[in-house]
Amino acid sequence: MKEYKNDHVIVHWFPELCAHPGTCLRLLPEVFNLKQRPWVNVNAAKPEEIISTIDKCPTGALRYSLPEGSDVDVKLAQGVGSINYEKFNPATVKIRVKANGPLLIEGPTEVIGLEGETLKEGSRMALCRCGFSKNRPFCDGVHKQQGWKPDM
Repeated sequence: MKEYKNDHVIVHWFPELCAHPGTCLRLLPEVFNLKQRPWVNVNAAKPEEIISTIDKCPTGALRYSLPEGSDVDVKLAQGVGSINYEKFNPATVKIRVKANGPLLIEGPTEVIGLEGETLKEGSRMALCRCGFSKNRPFCDGVHKQQGWKPDM
């Protein structure tokens, strides 16, 4: 995990979960920009805009929290993108099939590996359907490059 922070918001990025759908890049390009380093600039928009964008991340690769002393309303920072979302929300899981893409999981989930070990706990993630991901069982977006088309 990598963190990008200022006095009002902390952005947590879990690169191993990112399926690269580009939602953050499209919604808030001044903050999420692959052509700049670091690629996340938490000072380029209001913390509330960053929180709103992260709440729309379909994979859970982006999360947020508030540092002590933040001016952001705590109630605003309790969405699905909150780093503590699973702690405060009942277990309801939704699995959505994306056309020519991954299975999108929303809700408190634990992915368990072949040896019984926990691979990931989270409330949003994308699972590979094509079998080409180098980060299985998680989607890394490679299906787009492979031109994969599922039966359903």
